[in-house]
Amino acid sequence: MGEIKHHHHPDEGTRPTVNHEYSVPYWRRTHRDWRFWIGVCFIFAAIAVYVMSVDLSVVPRRHPASVSVER
Repeated sequence: MGEIKHHHHPDEGTRPTVNHEYSVPYWRRTHRDWRFWIGVCFIFAAIAVYVMSVDLSVVPRRHPASVSVER
């Protein structure tokens, strides 16, 4: 009555448990992550700003007040 009997099924063994999340390669998991795609959007937005601003050489300037010359 005090004996503990261990029954093992044929499918059970000393195999390590498989974590299905990490069984997929890293690069595939990354492409399914929303943070990756937000980062890609920010990178493309930065590239667009860089190209549209002529290599960031366009800076906002104040227009000088027009001086009226009276004759």
